[in-house]
Amino acid sequence: MIFNFITSAYIKLRTNMSTPTSNTFSAPQTQSASTSTNSSNRAILQVAIIGISGFGRVHHAMIESGIQRNEFKLAAAAIINQSEEPEKCAKMLAEGVEVFEDFQEMLDRWHGKIDICFIPTGIHLHAPMTIAALQAGANVFVEKPAAATIQEVHEMQAAEQSSSRFVAVGYQTIYASETMLMKQAILTGRIGKLKAVKCMGLWPRLESYYSRNDWAGRLKLGEDWLLDSPFNNAISHQLNMICFLAGPQQNESANIADIQAELYRSRKIESPDTACIRCHSESGVPLYFFGTHSSRQTVDPEIHVVGDAGSIHWTFEQTLIHDVSGNTQTIDNECRDELRERILDCLVERTHSPKAFICDLEIASAQTRCVNGAHESSDVRAIPEQYISRHEEHEGDTKIEIKGIDELIFKAFEQEKLFSELDCPWAKPGQTIELRNYKHFPSIRQF
Repeated sequence: MIFNFITSAYIKLRTNMSTPTSNTFSAPQTQSASTSTNSSNRAILQVAIIGISGFGRVHHAMIESGIQRNEFKLAAAAIINQSEEPEKCAKMLAEGVEVFEDFQEMLDRWHGKIDICFIPTGIHLHAPMTIAALQAGANVFVEKPAAATIQEVHEMQAAEQSSSRFVAVGYQTIYASETMLMKQAILTGRIGKLKAVKCMGLWPRLESYYSRNDWAGRLKLGEDWLLDSPFNNAISHQLNMICFLAGPQQNESANIADIQAELYRSRKIESPDTACIRCHSESGVPLYFFGTHSSRQTVDPEIHVVGDAGSIHWTFEQTLIHDVSGNTQTIDNECRDELRERILDCLVERTHSPKAFICDLEIASAQTRCVNGAHESSDVRAIPEQYISRHEEHEGDTKIEIKGIDELIFKAFEQEKLFSELDCPWAKPGQTIELRNYKHFPSIRQF
């Protein structure tokens, strides 16, 4: 049952305790679009990318790492702002990369010849670009979240199935070896019966964060849903992660049965910058999310898994597993660069074996369903001005704080309560939304 689809290389843990070994991949079953091979006698994968600015820099760096590992060849790139990236474009052209201004033109030109298309674009573009890449015969690595709405995820899954290609979603922490060990500890009863999974993150953002592109802080862009928020962008990794940890099988996320949310904004934007969420898995386990971009201090996201005989505490740096025997296992978590190398390992393996682990659309859909349900549950309510403070930062930027939000989140996280269930004068409860057969956003609330 444990680690069925993950190689032993994938499970290298820097831990002070021994860990179980894993099964290996089956022999390659799919054929690469490339004809050249590397030292492992595997085809060097032809890859493409749509966008290299913003977070596209991270995807481009991953491709560069794959090239250095002699596993990738960058064949094509779609770059709409070439005048803003002259050095990168010149380097690509010098290396024989075909550079396009239009992504569809690139996909048409390279139809059937791309192994993996990297898509690090805005949320509203994930679904149409992913579907187009699949229809062009490419596998896809798309940045998180999978899409803005659950119906878009379903459309992506249909295109994935009809094309016989795969879509991997860029939730980095899901690929980490410590995440898999946490999931194993839960499923094997090392912390007893699962009672709750919760996460919190205090990541203040300056006003410039919301002016960095045309979709930050937006619910929609034209007719396209975005639903930008801490839980659908910066801290979405952890919302996705708690859904995964509560899943009934090693490589499955939880089926979310219902959700209640409270969504707030401290600035003049459409979307929430602060939220608390409580949902339940089909087995009745409560999951909690508390996050804000308007805090006084920075507290990196952390996750606490509660069992009736033990617990797990996860931070960026370390995972602590307190088991039923009273023992504590300490794991030094994989850092950002290691996680990106881990993702490369998974992408390469998946092109050769359909059983290789990726964060697929089914795993990622739990987070999307939570996001949609949260917006069905609650309006985005403006925090009254008397509870907001503003501070001028460097270069004229502004930091906005909700007074007392840090302490409120700490208390809510500890007591497993929503803001409206505590002594908070501006908090209002959202509606409890049934999600078992939820298939379309919006289905309940009028926008």
